[in-house]
Amino acid sequence: MKTKILKMMLALTLSASIGFAQTSEPGNLSLNSIIPKPLSVSAHTGKFEFKPTTPIYYQPRAQAPISVFIAQLAGSTGIKAKTSLLTNQSQGILFMVSDTLNSLGEEGYCIRITPTAISVYAKTGAGIFNATQTIRQLLPVQIEGKTNGNSVWSIPCGEITDKPRYSWRGYMQDVSRTFYGVEVMKKYMDVMALYKLNVLHLHLTDDQGWRIEIKKYPLLTSTKTTLFDKSTNQPAERSGFYTQEQIRELVRYAAQRNITIIPEIDVPGHSWPTVLDYPELGVNQNRKPDYVFPFLDSWSHWGNQFTPNTLDPTNEKVYEFLDGVFTELADLFPSAYIHFGGDEVRHVLWEKEPHVQAFMKEKSLKNTNELQSYFVQRISTIIKGKGKKPIGWNDILSDAKNLTKETAIMSWLGDEAIADAAKNGFYAVATPTDPLYFDITQADRNDGTMSDLAYGNINSLEKVYNYEPETGLNKDEAKFILGVQANQWTAITQDLKDMNVQNFPRLLALAEIAWIPKGNRDLDGFRERLTNNLKRLDLLKIDYYKPGGYISGKWTAKEIGSEYQPLSWDVTKKTYANGRITAGFFYTSGANFMEIRKVELLQDGKAVAQDEHVGIADKFRGTNKVKTFLYHLQLNRYNPKAKYELRAEVKGIKGTESYGNFTYNLSPADRLNVVESK
Repeated sequence: MKTKILKMMLALTLSASIGFAQTSEPGNLSLNSIIPKPLSVSAHTGKFEFKPTTPIYYQPRAQAPISVFIAQLAGSTGIKAKTSLLTNQSQGILFMVSDTLNSLGEEGYCIRITPTAISVYAKTGAGIFNATQTIRQLLPVQIEGKTNGNSVWSIPCGEITDKPRYSWRGYMQDVSRTFYGVEVMKKYMDVMALYKLNVLHLHLTDDQGWRIEIKKYPLLTSTKTTLFDKSTNQPAERSGFYTQEQIRELVRYAAQRNITIIPEIDVPGHSWPTVLDYPELGVNQNRKPDYVFPFLDSWSHWGNQFTPNTLDPTNEKVYEFLDGVFTELADLFPSAYIHFGGDEVRHVLWEKEPHVQAFMKEKSLKNTNELQSYFVQRISTIIKGKGKKPIGWNDILSDAKNLTKETAIMSWLGDEAIADAAKNGFYAVATPTDPLYFDITQADRNDGTMSDLAYGNINSLEKVYNYEPETGLNKDEAKFILGVQANQWTAITQDLKDMNVQNFPRLLALAEIAWIPKGNRDLDGFRERLTNNLKRLDLLKIDYYKPGGYISGKWTAKEIGSEYQPLSWDVTKKTYANGRITAGFFYTSGANFMEIRKVELLQDGKAVAQDEHVGIADKFRGTNKVKTFLYHLQLNRYNPKAKYELRAEVKGIKGTESYGNFTYNLSPADRLNVVESK
């Protein structure tokens, strides 16, 4: 390394240690575009002009981390930046890595902007990558779309010194209840990387499907356990599984973006696909129906959401099976952790089986909690034997004294569960239902968004932003918090647009609280920065929640009669592509409910789609029966010049005093490239 670079590194080492001690006002170096908020920003006079001819220089260790940024520039602008190894250059964009920059940690960075250069310093490649995403956010939002490659962009001069609070900044995607393919997950990782989220937890198995190829057990990816049965009338893209080659592709893609993928195989409960394909592993002989189906159909089959069978914790074949599964997972995923689930196990099924009771007596296990601990210990040993660390949902803490300390806890039951894990000396990831389950509504239970309304809480943007994972912990206990994670369960949120609306902009709030110290949070400042980033999401073709959700109209008592009569709403602005349409009738007040018998989509006055069934706009918001007030239509021949109306035939039930919201949402067929106009 040249002497000049060494001097630059030395200066950075000194300034970085000071930079973390104080935060300057941003001045001209605007913070209102960067999420998560950097730790320290100071403004200088002048500006750096980013041109198509601007050269990029890098040290060898920085080459791979900057490759994604360079590709992003080329993809949006057509600019093929001139890149070469850094020697003694002092102008352009310079990327430098040094093991001496300990104050920056494993993911921190420093960016110095002068009129002639942007100099980036980090201890690791991860820090360099994070810096590139900050530079990306300093550029105009147009960089996220297709722009003129001849543009000149200005970045105000100054210095940013930054590093994260937590090493685990996660998002969990349930791909079992609804499957999402490789391209969807890549797009999600692109957005995660932009906001410095670094853990993608894939919930690969549940009662609704097994979603990963295991070569030793090929039946796991049979039709009956990966494809929703034809009787369920589910779109084809909601079923499927990842081949091992696709998993390797996703892992490579993630690594290039400083993201670790954590795989989850949920056992011993939530294992319906396994007991269908390998019935000898079940605790009983119940295997009806002999196929997988959407979560909402569970009540019609089983009377509740839980399966009538689990893996048998007394059966050695179960442990042999899981050893084989985890062997292949350990080879596919370089992550330190493998998640084994462990949640919501129906112990009553074990209590009913004489052979289980005999096993418990033989092993001196007093109750089924101790039997589950026995199972968890066996699974933890298997996972550790693969060179991995086990992690499970906090249900496994029910017998904490017998749980090996190497097992980490993912705490979903709130502050108490998180504190329970930390106080017992277990590393934990905070992911409480309230407020970090993003399948739960974020503003209004009557706004038509595809939220899980069985939960009474509202996980608002403000609630997410103000969440503090270390509540009630002292400094020693707080050291056991690995980080925070938002979860997206896809029982109800099935279409990609609906999922995006549930996740954004809350995922940006999660990114900020995972990155910055609590004392640096500023909700008003976050809202200001969010405004600019919503424009970014528009260009990235990501739908997000807007006030009012999917509400597109109202009905009042004046419009309701005692006999069926039509009500119509103009939905032209909400109809913008071919796709699936969900129209909803959410009763909000009044002495009477409303009955609906037919809904039609009119294109220039002519019906082009309809759903005819009797529905009731009532108070029901749970998941244990069909919401008849939702109507589903398919538009296949969209005409951008046409006028669209939604017409419904309705009447009052035992009276006409009924008020409510009419909701309308179109999920486009081209789900990756088309969004609703703002």
